[in-house]
Amino acid sequence: MDLPIRTKLLFGFIGIALLGGVLTMIAGSFLIDTMVVGEAERRVQVGLKTAHAMLDSSVKEAQTTATVVADWAALHENLQGDGISQGFLEKLREKCNYDLLQIVDTKGVVVATARGEAVGMKVMDSPMVAAALSQGRSASGLRLVPLNEISAESPELAAQAYMEIVPTPRAKPGGPEEVSQAMVMEAVAPIVKPPGIVVGGVRIAILLNGNMDLVDFVRDNVFTMATYNGKNLGTVTIFLHDVRIATNVLGPTGERAIGTRVSAEVEDKVLGHGQTWIGPAFVVSNWYVSAYEPIRDPDNKIIGILYVGVIKDRYDDMRHQALTVFLGITLLSVLLAAAVGIWRAQRVAGPLVRLTAGAAEIARGNLEFRLPETRKSERDEIKKMTSTFNDMAQALQEREAEVTSSHEQLAGAAAELTRWNQNYLDTLEFITHELKNQVAAMKINLLAVRDGYVGDLSDDQKDAMDDVLTAVNRTEEMILNYLNLSRIEKGELEIRTRLVQVEVDVVRPVLRELKARFDEKQMKVEVDLPEDTVVKADPSLLQIVFENLLSNAAKYGRAEGLVRVWGRRINGKVELHVWNEGQGVPADQVDEVFRKFARLQRPGEQERGTGLGLFITREIVRKHDGDIHAESEFGQWIDFVFTLPRPDVLLEDRIG
Repeated sequence: MDLPIRTKLLFGFIGIALLGGVLTMIAGSFLIDTMVVGEAERRVQVGLKTAHAMLDSSVKEAQTTATVVADWAALHENLQGDGISQGFLEKLREKCNYDLLQIVDTKGVVVATARGEAVGMKVMDSPMVAAALSQGRSASGLRLVPLNEISAESPELAAQAYMEIVPTPRAKPGGPEEVSQAMVMEAVAPIVKPPGIVVGGVRIAILLNGNMDLVDFVRDNVFTMATYNGKNLGTVTIFLHDVRIATNVLGPTGERAIGTRVSAEVEDKVLGHGQTWIGPAFVVSNWYVSAYEPIRDPDNKIIGILYVGVIKDRYDDMRHQALTVFLGITLLSVLLAAAVGIWRAQRVAGPLVRLTAGAAEIARGNLEFRLPETRKSERDEIKKMTSTFNDMAQALQEREAEVTSSHEQLAGAAAELTRWNQNYLDTLEFITHELKNQVAAMKINLLAVRDGYVGDLSDDQKDAMDDVLTAVNRTEEMILNYLNLSRIEKGELEIRTRLVQVEVDVVRPVLRELKARFDEKQMKVEVDLPEDTVVKADPSLLQIVFENLLSNAAKYGRAEGLVRVWGRRINGKVELHVWNEGQGVPADQVDEVFRKFARLQRPGEQERGTGLGLFITREIVRKHDGDIHAESEFGQWIDFVFTLPRPDVLLEDRIG
């Protein structure tokens, strides 16, 4: 039949629209089904990872607390002395919501406990206790504990841990009739006294049997409190082997399904083969989209299962609703496509196909593509659209060339700057290392000449040698500053922290080295630091801080003036001061003293030093999570104030 081209295009358009609608509906149905189930499985996978991370976080928090208590206990000569009595331990246990908090000696025997009923019990069979006492390191994890060990500490805990097995549909036949073990989170930290001797340990445990607060907390954070058809949308369970010991899954009677067992197919895969289960599973009395993961003890032995699931009914209903809506939209789209096709088929179909093909070529990066010019009149919209498209393609091609050229130039400049910076740092480090060796050799020979080892000197010659030695010492100080600058600029300044008593470990050694400089100017140095001024810091880097601040005091302080080093506890930190009488710094310049290459000097005095000491001091303090600033009354005094974290703040916050 010889039909007009318009009719042919219309029939073809409607046929394609119908065929596309049918295929789209089929494909859409498949995609919706896949997406809904996939979304449910992805949600439980994310929920499982989140639940696992929250359990790990609880274990790490207990380990951190055990470490802090162990550090605290290390400060006491007697493990059963003041500060770690039963009352102290019970107060801390209740504050942190732990079930067990014990102090053990080097043989793994409980010498102090929060509840007070397990003193004398041996707990060396715990791998965490063994690791802490024998290897001197903190250890934590999940493990199984006999109920008699729990009962020795607290009969109430043992009663909570005990439960009878409830017959469960789809569970593997046989098995025990009661739970005779307890699953606990356990963390142990060694009590270490100088010089690195392990004298005992701090043991913390949280009972998971019947711990509904924990699973409810995990569920509320993963799924919130959402429900569906009167049931919790999301559920979380902890299994001891295949038995639910903590869960918010509800049984047929509406009570928590404590004592019920996992289905046989899940048990075989998770407990038998140590694999993760993701997919639909029958849970007690309902179908859930579920995720099961084995729980392992520190010896990598499977001791239970962590479960997260969402009720499957919700996703089934979502799928049915989506398919219904999609079917209606598909039918409506076909009808609208046919109506629009009648209006646009004759004139627009061909040019649109060409334009779409041209746009696809441009999208693939073929910026040289051009549409053929139409033979229509100049006022025709199709010709204007074709010309506009070709102009756009030309502009895109030119812009692409400009962007590519600019990108190459920027990349080259960035690479060159990186190379220059690396060359600067490498050269700085090499030169300072070489100069350090040469200056050290010069200093040794200079001291030998000055002290008369190579012949007697006159008084004038000794004075000259002293002047040269002063210059060498300043040069050595400059070299050390440049070495430290290189380490900071290259990110190689490593912090190795430990407990440091500020006066004994840092201030006194520095003052011994600088004594001659203070004596030369007849300056008086006062140190007022309480004996318990202890910080967690790198002692060698902290010495650099005090060397820079005290050497500045000696250099710029007033002759016969006073230098004070003092400190106090404030706002959970230790605040330290280095104050000296002297010219000080004008108020408008006090914030500039820590700038790189800034120099402190008195009026009329020649410029000295590298201007790096205070910059390096600030970087070291910041690396310790502290801060530093200067206060000054110009012409009278200057005070450098910096703060460092206190190591016992966490413990005081928990029991305060």
